Amino acid sequence: MMTDSAARGPVCCGIAIAARRAVFVVLRREGDLVRDVTGQATQMTIKDEDSPAEIRAFCRTAHAVFDRMQPDRIGIVQRKKKGHFASGGTTFKLEGLLQLYPRTDVTLVDPVLLRQFVKEQRPILTPRFQYQKEAYLLALYLLETLGPKAG
Repeated sequence: MMTDSAARGPVCCGIAIAARRAVFVVLRREGDLVRDVTGQATQMTIKDEDSPAEIRAFCRTAHAVFDRMQPDRIGIVQRKKKGHFASGGTTFKLEGLLQLYPRTDVTLVDPVLLRQFVKEQRPILTPRFQYQKEAYLLALYLLETLGPKAG
């Protein structure tokens, strides 16, 4: 019996968080091709991280995007936690809200692994928008590490 993901090819969602913004890229493997199936929701911004209503809205909206795309894997580029270039508290809040998605585990991926992937695989990056580059790279990484190519 063929699973839904086997019928459509694996789908992976890469997310990069910076400041008050989460950038999404959703890629699907179709044989040897990789197709961007992100749709219109390429980013979400939160204006007031102290507003419970806005926090809940961000969480609901992000989870609705995941429900619609039905990704096999979801990953977030792990943010730096301490040191000179450490991320602010809002990025960790957004990261946590995204990790609450109940239908698929959300993995934090160390940027070192992405740099190693680029060095070894030399993937061709074709994000629709320049600001999606890191999320696109993560989605490609997730597709490649998912296992054998579907097709």
